[in-house]
Amino acid sequence: MFGYLDESGAPGVASHNKDCLTVSLVLFSSEKSKNESISEIEKLCKSLRLPDNYEFHCSSNSTKPQLAFLRLLSNLNFIFITIVIHKNDFKKTASFTRISELIVNIIEKHFPIIKIEMDSNPILYAELRKRIREKNLKNIKIRERNSRSSRLIQVADYVVNISTKKAKNTPKSCELYRFIKDKELIFLEINS
Repeated sequence: MFGYLDESGAPGVASHNKDCLTVSLVLFSSEKSKNESISEIEKLCKSLRLPDNYEFHCSSNSTKPQLAFLRLLSNLNFIFITIVIHKNDFKKTASFTRISELIVNIIEKHFPIIKIEMDSNPILYAELRKRIREKNLKNIKIRERNSRSSRLIQVADYVVNISTKKAKNTPKSCELYRFIKDKELIFLEINS
């Protein structure tokens, strides 16, 4: 199993979402499904005449590439887990500690052998590694990677952003969530 993780609403980031902290883990069951997805994303780039290094980033893409990427998501072979902590005003480390515990517990239960790449977030990365070490989960591997260099972290970026909109019940949430709703394995919301 291969996982790609991204978060939205990171405390301590100037533009962070103050309403909730969301983490999504996008899962590919095989090397084949992972590689096919990367290939489809590359084809989309070419068909839209985007540069090879174009980053699909939900909050910053213009309408045309965003809509094309959303349509592509519905055809890719993945499932996802999302955890949302609706928060008031709690500390950065407390929120990352809690969400990392939840993520590791779910992974341990459902995917005891997995390789995960996550978008750069040193605090969340440290918390996840700490939980994995505490539980002595030797078959769960995790590493940080910049989303610009990982098409599948870009998929996770879209999933986490859409999931955050769903959790906040924004006006566009239903319209966007329809692209990924059939891929949902777990959607867990916690009120702090």
